[in-house]
Amino acid sequence: MTLHALIAYLKYTRKAKGRHGTHSPFVYDLVDNVLLDKDPIKKEYFIKCPSLELKYENLLSRIAAYYNYKEIVTLPGTNAIINRPDMLLINSEPNTWLNLPDEYAPLLKNESVIVITGIHKTAAHTGAWKKLAANDKVSMSIDLYGIGLLLFKEEFKEKQHFVLKY
Repeated sequence: MTLHALIAYLKYTRKAKGRHGTHSPFVYDLVDNVLLDKDPIKKEYFIKCPSLELKYENLLSRIAAYYNYKEIVTLPGTNAIINRPDMLLINSEPNTWLNLPDEYAPLLKNESVIVITGIHKTAAHTGAWKKLAANDKVSMSIDLYGIGLLLFKEEFKEKQHFVLKY
């Protein structure tokens, strides 16, 4: 763990909220039914990402199971996106992140999510994450320390950013 990652983790633990610290029904539901869920994960929803800790692999699998995501695309690793993915898992360097909303938002379904790994690994990762979260196309961002979630739901009327305990 780098010094930046340690400092970012300490800031994260101070800011992170549980379900009662949010004012969003969507986020409350996510915390209640996904983050706090301890039930076994169905085999068809297992997501493998070797660069992630097991707890984050399990979380991605729980998200996929809860929202019934079938089309999951990992970048880099997939040459072309043929279908409209439910989940787009970005496992790359932060210099490639900044165009993600512009490049992929038109391909996503309303319920889709972009998952960014290692958002606090280095200062460059954290800076790129903050720029992504501030992008006009992103309607909600969720910081879970090891990963970040970007949502593009049309029904979210105003941009929201959450830091959640996990």
